[in-house]
Amino acid sequence: MLTQRSIAHAPRTTALAQDMSRMATTCIGCTDCGGLCQAVIEVVVLPQVILHPQGN
Repeated sequence: MLTQRSIAHAPRTTALAQDMSRMATTCIGCTDCGGLCQAVIEVVVLPQVILHPQGN
């Protein structure tokens, strides 16, 4: 059986990756910073989730 893999359509993930690549740092000043973390992702994503709750 032959299968083919393709990249899934993920516009929010793509937008997040672009936003993260434009950031000067991935640190928001946590005292125990270990680099990219859930807190940074939430800071970047939360405004869009609030403005576009259904992913529009």
